[in-house]
Amino acid sequence: MIVPFMIAIASLLILFCSVIIIHFIRNRNTESINLERRNQLNHELYDIRLKEVEEDIQQGIVVDKEGLVAELQYNLLDDIEEKKGIKNNSTKGIWIPGIVFLVISSVALYSLIGSFDKVKDWDASLQRYPATYNKLFEQTNSQPNEQELEDLLIGLRTHLAEQPDDSQGWVLYSRLGRIFQDTELAIGGIEKALKASPDNTQIKLEYIELKMKIGDQFEQATAEAALIDLLTTEPDNYDAWSMYAFLAIQNKDFSAAIQRWKKMLPLVESGSEKFNMLKGSIAYAQKQLTLAEAAAEKAVDSQNKAVDNISYRVNVTVSGDVIYTKGNTLFIYAQSINGPAIPIAAIKMPILDFPVSVDLSDLNAMMQNVKLSDYPEFKVKARISSDGTVNQSDGQWFGESDVIKAGQTTPISIRINQQL
Repeated sequence: MIVPFMIAIASLLILFCSVIIIHFIRNRNTESINLERRNQLNHELYDIRLKEVEEDIQQGIVVDKEGLVAELQYNLLDDIEEKKGIKNNSTKGIWIPGIVFLVISSVALYSLIGSFDKVKDWDASLQRYPATYNKLFEQTNSQPNEQELEDLLIGLRTHLAEQPDDSQGWVLYSRLGRIFQDTELAIGGIEKALKASPDNTQIKLEYIELKMKIGDQFEQATAEAALIDLLTTEPDNYDAWSMYAFLAIQNKDFSAAIQRWKKMLPLVESGSEKFNMLKGSIAYAQKQLTLAEAAAEKAVDSQNKAVDNISYRVNVTVSGDVIYTKGNTLFIYAQSINGPAIPIAAIKMPILDFPVSVDLSDLNAMMQNVKLSDYPEFKVKARISSDGTVNQSDGQWFGESDVIKAGQTTPISIRINQQL
């Protein structure tokens, strides 16, 4: 490939040089024609002037005829020689330095920014391609190295450029893309293989598998849709069902995987290796499903316990006009929304000073079967009692919180600023 490439470059240089030479030759011919025309005009002017001199002599105006004729001849000869000298000096050898400069600059420029090394490596890979192909596909237990795989990729790409309808070649090209971890190359290759053989089921399956394994989320979704379409037209395709079951496992949908493997059982001989493998896969999925269900139940129990054990931090403050004495009793309690006035949970404590902070939880439940964690919403109230009883009386100071959602983690603030 290098030799034809160099011949092409040399041909282009020769063509360009030829254009330059032809241009100079045409210019020279044009100058010659112009010079001949000028000489002819000078001769005509010479003849006209000579007639005028003879008329002047006949009229007696001019006496020295020979001197005037000699002067006219001299001027004519001098003009002709001068034009010849200008012509020779203007065109002689000008094009030679131009061609030399063109050749040298072209070679230097190509050596600096050209792709000669890449073209050379490409040609070397193409030279090794047949031997590499035979080694990999005709010799058993061959272990290719990275260079051989690169040679195979380059040679195969060149082959596919010449024969773009070779679907199996595109499949191999796609597999090489997967080896080199080039997702775009792998998917592009299998898409061209499918375009070359749109009815080939194996290529369809490989395309779907590729998108499932290395495609993005959108590619995986389209892969599942393509797989469903294929199973609609080929419901007994074992490989398609196997891939469909693998997709369920990949999504951790063990129930769907079990159903799909069960559909595959009638497609194989009972007691065969595939049959036993399917049975083992179903057992594995059932075990994973049982473990997943147990883990889910455990998570729910843990969540319930967490809710049961949750406590609410309550911060109580008083406004400046609230009158109380140390030793008074403070009641902090939770009540249901639009429910009975009986407290769900309550704390009774002597007042030493404000602000006061306490933790309210199921441990403070008023009744054994009624827990704070059973209520999705509730309010927390605080009331000052001077006699230490739970009975409400006029003039007692109290405050209440906003509606509290079960599981709230932010502290509950209550400001005592109202009177009964």
